Amino acid sequence: MSDSGDRQEKRISKLQILVTDTELADIDDWRFENRAANRSAAVRALIVLGMEMCKKHADEAKSIMNDMDDV
Repeated sequence: MSDSGDRQEKRISKLQILVTDTELADIDDWRFENRAANRSAAVRALIVLGMEMCKKHADEAKSIMNDMDDV
């Protein structure tokens, strides 16, 4: 995650998303492989990881995004 101050921020916003069964299975697999406390923690970690990777590899991230169907 970005820094310890961000992790201490109170969670007051709710985000609901629809995912496919395959995406959900991938999230759950990642969760168990990485020992995330629960599905929400796994999704938050994946979001942070994705955002950090996009910052560090912007050109590659844009290429991947262009290949995605519904983003």
